[in-house]
Amino acid sequence: MGSVLADAGRLQEALERYHSCIRLYPQDPEPLKQVAKCLSRQQRFQLSHEAYIEADKLTKHPDPDIYCALAECSWNIGELERGVEWARSAVQAGGGERAASLLARLLLAADDVPGAMAAYDQALSSHACGADTLAAAGALRLRAGDPRGAFQLLGAALAQQPTQHAAALALAAMMLQHKDVDAALARLKAALTAHPTCVAAHANLGLALMAKKKYIAALTCLQRAAWAAPLSARAAHNLGVALLVCKRPASAFCRLATAAALQPFQPYTVLLIGIALERLGDSRADAAYSRAVALAGDDPLIRINMAGRHARAGRLAEAEDEAALTAELLQREERPDAQLTSSLATLMALLRDAGVELSRQPPEIPKDDDEPATEVAEDEHLAPDEV
Repeated sequence: MGSVLADAGRLQEALERYHSCIRLYPQDPEPLKQVAKCLSRQQRFQLSHEAYIEADKLTKHPDPDIYCALAECSWNIGELERGVEWARSAVQAGGGERAASLLARLLLAADDVPGAMAAYDQALSSHACGADTLAAAGALRLRAGDPRGAFQLLGAALAQQPTQHAAALALAAMMLQHKDVDAALARLKAALTAHPTCVAAHANLGLALMAKKKYIAALTCLQRAAWAAPLSARAAHNLGVALLVCKRPASAFCRLATAAALQPFQPYTVLLIGIALERLGDSRADAAYSRAVALAGDDPLIRINMAGRHARAGRLAEAEDEAALTAELLQREERPDAQLTSSLATLMALLRDAGVELSRQPPEIPKDDDEPATEVAEDEHLAPDEV
């Protein structure tokens, strides 16, 4: 009867039934386990933890289910290290995939990435893992800088469950990074089919559509992401970028200001605010550029934009100083960004034509198989912004 009530969501009545069972069978750990489970579903994790401890005392053999539940309760009450210990006990007691993946998640929450990767490797080598575990292991591999291993795990997750949206999102991110926009769009559409309200899928789909120059569809997706997550700085930032590309600086400024209010120390958001204000002819643009430089003074992208701002404002001496500093920052890098290097060379050529004597030259553009495009894109005929 207690199980029926618990399945129906009537947890308090189920607790009363289980307490009656405990009075009748005080040495049976099963009613105690069910009481602890109901308490956990009520988010009363401390009481649930105590009930699981009592159930563990009554069991004659190590119970991996109890150990896994104790690990989750310890995690929820803030005892992360103790949760890791319980998860290790669950693995040793034969908890299988559930215990191994729980241990990996706890280690990842404790910022022990190598330990989490080792736990996932052990789970994958010892058990026939499901799509969720494969997707989580693949995402961790991608985070750790192993794209080949990540691709194999994420592909296995999707082969097992094509609607596994976490794996689809991670694979789409890899494909976008490698400029395979069409394949990324297919993965993102599959992710949205499984989870139509997924904010990350809408945001990534919007960015992929931006790369295809489908601006109206991109704005629609990014606006959905911003509406679904109004407190997400990343969603507001992405929508601001799209609005800037669509030549709507006033709307872009509103979205970027929201992102900056949520994450005031994100230099790229502040830089984009400066660009939007400059396009609006607002005198506060210089303050935004200066703030971006203060937040990330060693970033060549920030510095070259500052140099461009000085040049457009007629401050050629300051522009020359910023360009020289950008050249120095690029020369420190083992592999300077080709697009930044090309932009810096163009800026220095313009300054030289304006009569400025340059003390530094931009670093050589690295030779890649895929050289960056040098042609200027056609001017899009977009509607003006609503001011």
